[in-house]
Amino acid sequence: MSHPAHIKAAADLTDQLPLEERVRMRAHELYVLRGNESGSEADDWQQAEDEVREAEEQNAKRK
Repeated sequence: MSHPAHIKAAADLTDQLPLEERVRMRAHELYVLRGNESGSEADDWQQAEDEVREAEEQNAKRK
């Protein structure tokens, strides 16, 4: 399945950000998805870090 060009371009730009910034952005997305409720910041950060690192590994395998 192919993604629209603007989605791919945004993903390519995000991939160029430092690892910590990508993790921060994803952790914030998870926080928002939980309804902006405090109390799970460490869990959000850990999940985000795991997801970002897994995505990096998948991208490395494709190259």
